[in-house]
Order: sequence, then C-alpha cells, then structure tokens
Amino acid sequence: MYWIAFTLGFFGSLHCIGMCGPLALAVMTAKGEKGLPAFGNSILYNVGRTISYITLGIAFGLLGSVISLSGTQRIVSISLGVIMVIMSLFSINPDMLINKSSFFRKSFSRLSRVLSKALEKSKRVSPVYLGAVNGLLPCGLVYIAIAGAVSLSNIWGSTGFMLFFGLGTFPAMIGVSLGHQVFNSSLRVSLKKLYPVIAFIMGMYLIYRGILSKLPLELNFFEALNNPVMCH
Repeated sequence: MYWIAFTLGFFGSLHCIGMCGPLALAVMTAKGEKGLPAFGNSILYNVGRTISYITLGIAFGLLGSVISLSGTQRIVSISLGVIMVIMSLFSINPDMLINKSSFFRKSFSRLSRVLSKALEKSKRVSPVYLGAVNGLLPCGLVYIAIAGAVSLSNIWGSTGFMLFFGLGTFPAMIGVSLGHQVFNSSLRVSLKKLYPVIAFIMGMYLIYRGILSKLPLELNFFEALNNPVMCH
C-alpha cells in the first residue's frame, strides 16, 4: 500500500507544481540563499509539509479506526473509490469543488495570511514551519491521499500512508524550488493530464480493496504467507 502512496505523491506533485510550486519558490527566494544552503532549506521545507501530512494521517487514521469498528469500512472504501472514478471520468477538478466551499475558502484565507506573514520575515522563520503551514492548505491531491489513508482503517497504516505520500512529493517540489525554469508552462499543461489518471487509478484501487476485504489490511506479503486465507 505504501508504494501506492509514494507513487500518488510523486505523480500527483507533478500536476500540483503550478499551485504549490510558486509557494515553494517564494520561500527559497525570500531566504535569498543559493547552492547547498538553498538545497538544505528546500529539504526542510518539504519535511515541514510531510509533518503536516503525517498529522492528517493520524487524525484520519482515528476516523478510519472508528469506521473499522462500525463494520462499514467496505462501504466507505467502495464509495470513495466510486466518487474518484466519477471525478476522473467527468474531469471534475476537486480543487474547484473545494474552492466552492465557504469552510475551505475561510480556512484557505486564514492559512494564507499566516503563510504570508511568515514569508515577510522568512529569514527568521524556519523553513520547516513554512512547509508545515503550506501542507495544511486545501489541496485536492492531499484529499485523495487522505481517502486512501482512511481506507486502511488504522492509525499506523494511515500515518505511514501519508508519510510515503509526502516523500513521493519531494523530487518535484525540490526540483521546482531549485530549478523552476525546468517546469515551463507547456510542461505544466501536459502534467495536468495526469490528474484524472491518478484519481481513476486510486479510485479503482479503493473499489478493489473494498470488494476484496478479506485481504490483509496492509496487503503485506509476509503477513499473507503467515496468515493465509483458508478455503475450508
């Protein structure tokens, strides 16, 4: 399951370069550093984002545990999967749906003000903090990852899922902050086509997971060998 989280983060971050990239670049520009120090700040910035993802993983892992205890995890997994497949087939952008919600708009506005103030004095503010704030900004890709984390139905699994999701975003986000000229406008347009594909694959996996609920929750190969499903 964790390789799916990493893959989701890696390919999903390529799509989100247009939205999150400017923020990462703004942090590096405000710091005014180049070379190795800039690379170090970029790493710390992305560590901060990943810490926020891990925090979300813990929170939604608790929710997943409650769902598991209620015996509705199959329904939740299949439902989330169907929603993602529909969104991908009809090219529904979750970011646009998020922006229509007054709750998310207000949350985005508050976090944006916090981030803006932090950027104004960024030379004195840790890049970890800047990344952590950015990691809490409303993002459709993050919510897709959360859906996968919830389906694991336990805190450790959800936390690990969000950790590997965050690690998967490292290459693209570090690349855009240190060499933003590589990601030109035409490339960004091409990468946007990945978004529905990612949503479709993740949705189909959640449906698959919900239907084949007798598989080990972590899909761990060695666990499956030690605890095989018996026919009779």
